[in-house]
Amino acid sequence: MVGLAMSVCKRLYRRAKAWAQRFRPATDRLARQDRGSVAVTTALTLVIVIAMVSLGVEVASLFLKHRQMQSAADNAALAGAMALAASSTSGVTTEAKAVAAQNGFTSGVNSVSVTVNNPPLSGNLVGNAGAVEVLISQPQTLPLAGLTYKGPWTVGARAVATVGNNASSCALELDTSSTTGVQISNGAVVNLNQCGLSANAIGGTAVSVIGGATLNASTVVVSGAVNVSNGGAINVTGSIKTAQPATADPYSSVQIPTSSGCKYGSAGHPLTLAWASSTQTLKPDGVYCGGLVMGNGAQVVMTPGVYIIKGGAFTLGGGITLTGTGVTIVLTGSGSDYANVDIGNGATVTLSAPTTGTTAGLVFFQDPNAPHTETNDFEGGTQLTLTGALYFPSQSVTYSNGTSSSSPCTQLVAWRMVFKGGASFNSNCANTGVGTIGASSSKLVE
Repeated sequence: MVGLAMSVCKRLYRRAKAWAQRFRPATDRLARQDRGSVAVTTALTLVIVIAMVSLGVEVASLFLKHRQMQSAADNAALAGAMALAASSTSGVTTEAKAVAAQNGFTSGVNSVSVTVNNPPLSGNLVGNAGAVEVLISQPQTLPLAGLTYKGPWTVGARAVATVGNNASSCALELDTSSTTGVQISNGAVVNLNQCGLSANAIGGTAVSVIGGATLNASTVVVSGAVNVSNGGAINVTGSIKTAQPATADPYSSVQIPTSSGCKYGSAGHPLTLAWASSTQTLKPDGVYCGGLVMGNGAQVVMTPGVYIIKGGAFTLGGGITLTGTGVTIVLTGSGSDYANVDIGNGATVTLSAPTTGTTAGLVFFQDPNAPHTETNDFEGGTQLTLTGALYFPSQSVTYSNGTSSSSPCTQLVAWRMVFKGGASFNSNCANTGVGTIGASSSKLVE
């Protein structure tokens, strides 16, 4: 628009100069014949000045109209995105056009055109079903500028907004390359109480519920698609959204605590706690190398702090009782030997994460550098009361044969998830230090 205004100004200047040259002989004669020639020259100059000022007013009006139109497009795109977030696909266009009209641009009135595209047809989000594009245009009449530039004078504006997610999730699958990131089978019942499931996997089976399994959740938000077959069922109180942008990892910025040396155990030789007649106590006062094993029937208390398990596995045998408050278990290592989790049948585990500090909200914190080849197992009959997040950003987590949880706040964030038995997660996480998964507002992006 600035270039167009400059072009018009230049044309008007050349036209005014031509007029001045055309009338110059006459003004010269008047100057010789009449001492009032100064008044004539002044009058001609005033004509040019008035024309330039008028043109400036017209150009300024174009800029004002564009600003008003851009504001209307922004608000309309956000309204469309919020309608889409509310699962009202058919209401996207209606809401966007209604808001554009409230901002002074009613489609079809005074030659105004309002176009709503979901997904967008241009820009960086072409084809993205989670985005809404709004384009507004209107021809303008500029009498003075029309003398030198015949137009058309059309002002336009464009805006794109992405859909927010009002319901937070308590389970998040991270692998964006997987075609099956979440598998629920074998009659498993997975309860996400008042929270949702987010899956960044792609393809037609990004979330697969089969073999008589059931997923109960408030929402399901997936980058790919959902597969329900062979007696599977998904029950949601909100909506199932497919082809969505990947959900952000709320713990991606947390740094693994530094460690050196080995205070307990060594590579290939974990510290092992066997059954004893009294409760045994663990302290976070050094690195546990080669893993940490608690044998069948052991009773163990973990005092508050960050426990670093380097290599091997964090293994809990059947019948063990483990408790701890303000505890983060860090699973790290090097090369191909990174610690993972193996919790056996019948274990009773009650752990809560720190509510403040660098590992706030994290009960299990696996090193993102751990290889994808290993799996973390939570096996059948386990009573897990884990208050905080189970964070396995580069490895799979498997629940088998049924586990129970009475914690008001349990999150699972994993590279991939497999449920062959029941599991339960909850979202009452106030003052626990955990991050929020998936909840976001609709926002302008273009």
